Amino acid sequence: MDSNSPTLLNVENLSKKYLIKKTLLKKEFFKAVDNVSFSLDYNQILGIVGESGSGKSTIGKLVLKLIEKDRGKIEFEGKNVDSLSKSEEKKFRRETSVIFQDPRTSLNPRFNVYQILEEPLIIHKFPKKEREERIKKVIVDAGLDESFLSRYPSELSGGQRQRVAIARAIVLNPKLILADEPTSALDVTVQLQIINLIKKMKEEKGISFLFISHDLNVVGMLSDKIIVLYRGKIMEKGSAEDVLRKPLHPYTKLLINSLPPQHPKYREKSGKIPEIYREEVKRGCVFYSRCPIAEDICRTEPEYKKINNREVYCHFA
Repeated sequence: MDSNSPTLLNVENLSKKYLIKKTLLKKEFFKAVDNVSFSLDYNQILGIVGESGSGKSTIGKLVLKLIEKDRGKIEFEGKNVDSLSKSEEKKFRRETSVIFQDPRTSLNPRFNVYQILEEPLIIHKFPKKEREERIKKVIVDAGLDESFLSRYPSELSGGQRQRVAIARAIVLNPKLILADEPTSALDVTVQLQIINLIKKMKEEKGISFLFISHDLNVVGMLSDKIIVLYRGKIMEKGSAEDVLRKPLHPYTKLLINSLPPQHPKYREKSGKIPEIYREEVKRGCVFYSRCPIAEDICRTEPEYKKINNREVYCHFA
């Protein structure tokens, strides 16, 4: 793969749907990901934010080829991942990794930490001496010490287990890591530690991240670029600073307004996403039924508008 490509990851028109109802006369599908396009540069964090069911995790799994897409193109270092040779496929697997949401279920309870970290190295046929060296290094890089290598996941706290999961994700020196809600199962103080650790991985190791979260605060702390997702479709994308400081899409504005203020005395006045009950439209804007500024024109599909290096899916942007 060409490491001189301008981008590490390029995704075009990615789509995935699931069959939810089948009758004799018709089939009904749920669009989990709908015509999504984005790029991720080297040494960059792209945050994908949206509420539960918006398709965030599905995008991550599609990018890493953990599930099959319906259509679209995924390029990694300039090469289409669907046309990789056997050796290139193996290299792709080695250069991409994942941190799952809950380390209690993603770590094998029968393995101790050393065995957990050794497993990917064995799969990729690293010699024993190099395996030992890498394992000792990554456990320290993840903020733990070598004494943890003999422990089992059940003997660790939630934050310690997530650090082990991060150590496993970086043990092969990947270029891209999918971080799928890696802080949501943790206490607030531990969340900050994991956020700082991910920043450190990016700065010191040059790893790029697809960081998936429903928490706009966390995404804002970490990301260089942000995608706001709703029902499988991108509502807005741009630099983190632009999206958070000057949101253009009504859904992004509602997400930001729903965040509680930092000082307790202002929390009662904090904005909330209004409960709007409006009939959905089949061919119009997917946010029509909940949008506080929707008009008749929104019954037709909006086009993406490019505004100062940003893209917005809205008639009124």
